[in-house]
Parts: sequence; C-alpha cells; structure tokens
Amino acid sequence: MKYLTLVSAFCILVACSHPNTPAASIAPAPAAVENETAPAGLMAPVEDAVVSDAKMVTEQPAADVPDQKIIRTARIVYSVEDFSVAKKRIAGIVSKSGGFILAETQHGDGTQIRNQLDIKVPAKAFDSCVESLTSGVSRLDEKSINSQDVTTEYVDLDARMKTRVATEQRYLEILKQAHNVKEVLEVEAQLKSIREEIEAAKGRLQYMDRQASYSTIHLEYYQVLALSSPEAPGFFPRAWLALHEGWNNVLGLLIDGMSWWPLILVAVFLFIFIRRRRRKNKALAA
Repeated sequence: MKYLTLVSAFCILVACSHPNTPAASIAPAPAAVENETAPAGLMAPVEDAVVSDAKMVTEQPAADVPDQKIIRTARIVYSVEDFSVAKKRIAGIVSKSGGFILAETQHGDGTQIRNQLDIKVPAKAFDSCVESLTSGVSRLDEKSINSQDVTTEYVDLDARMKTRVATEQRYLEILKQAHNVKEVLEVEAQLKSIREEIEAAKGRLQYMDRQASYSTIHLEYYQVLALSSPEAPGFFPRAWLALHEGWNNVLGLLIDGMSWWPLILVAVFLFIFIRRRRRKNKALAA
C-alpha cells in the first residue's frame, strides 16, 4: 500500500506538469482595416447637416420665441357737418398718434363730398386713435375692428428660414470641394433654389413685422350738401341743386334711350312700312 500510494502521487505530479494548451493553437482573427472608408458623393453630407440644423432650430429655448404678432385693422364710416374742419381734425389726430396717411381719395357728385383715407398708426396707439376719430361724431354709419394672429406662422417661417440659411452654408462649403464643372453646376443650382426660398421667407417676415407694428385704419367721412338732408345749405342753393339734378335726370334718360337705338330704328322702319301699306290699301280701295 505504501508503494501504491507513492506511485499514484507520482502520476498526479506528472499530469500536472503538462498544462493544456489548445487555446494557444487557435489562430488570431484578422484585424479590421482601420483606414477603409466607403466612397461618398459630393452632395451626401448635406442631408445629415439639414437634419442636424432642423433639430437645432426646433430645440431652441423659449426665450428666442418672438412676441405675439397680431395684425389689427379697423373700418370707420361717418358723416360730418363741416368737411374742411373734419379734415384738419383727422390730420391732427393721426399726427398726434404717431401715424401717417398712406392714401387719400376725395370725390363728390354735387349732392355730397366724400373722402376716403388709409391710415397707418403704431399698434400701441391703435385703440386710442380709433376712439379719438369716432368721438363726437353725430352719425356713425360703420365701425368694425378685426384682429389676425400670425404668431404661429411667423415662428414656423422664421425656423424654416434659419434651417435654410444653415443649409446654404453647408452647400457653400461643399462648393469649395467640387472637382469638375458638373459638380459646380449641381451645387450652384441647389444654392439658387435655397436662396430664393430664403429671400421669400425674409420678405414675408418683414411684411408681417410691418403689419403687426403698424395697424391700419380705413376711414371714410362725407358731408351731405343737397336736397332734404338737414346738413344741406339754404333754400335757394337747394332749389338750384334740385333744378340741376332734374336736368341731369333728363339727360340721363336721353342717354339711356340712345343706347336702345337698334330697337328704335327697327320701330321707325316698321312704322313707315305699315303707314305706306295702309295708304296703298286705301288708294286701291278708292
């Protein structure tokens, strides 16, 4: 037993002295090529740049959001007792409000004189200007105020324009890397389209800025001069105007009748034909 134990211990020591080495015999995997890159077209980087720029624009902080853009307009129509006095009064109100008269159309027809104004006033002075223009008016025919909120359109258009501007810069960088005429023409065509969109967006934004910063008032006032209106002048001027209006009515009927000349001409020919036919029949009967 003593010798058997020694032999067994010797065999165990021999077995431990030869470690397994199958893993060392495995060949290493081939290393990947580090500097290999897929060929890319000249225009390929632009799409990723556009996505990145759009994401940047949509993630802007709330502090960059502009104030509300509200376009306000008013329409006012009323009569006045003295046209010249009203004209001076309205000009003074507009000037005091910091506005200006954009357009003016004055006309009359003998019975009344009328003036139509397009007025621009700062948005902050809009309510006070409308109140001043309508105060003390004896007869107000119309007063309407409209408001249009274009804030959402403004913010969306501004974000799109910023994205287009960033895209334009990417194309300019790519244009420097063009190798032939074809690539240059392709990039320039894209740049032209993008610049047109940027200019259109800028124009629209400037228009909304102007419309929101300056409100519009369409004012129309008139003075009645003739006939039964209590604002008309005395008896003799009114009588003269009545005679003049009657003569104009006669002339109007004559002019309207002249427009029916084909029918009048046919009626005259029929009258002459029938009259001659009757005379001829009477002569034969006699």
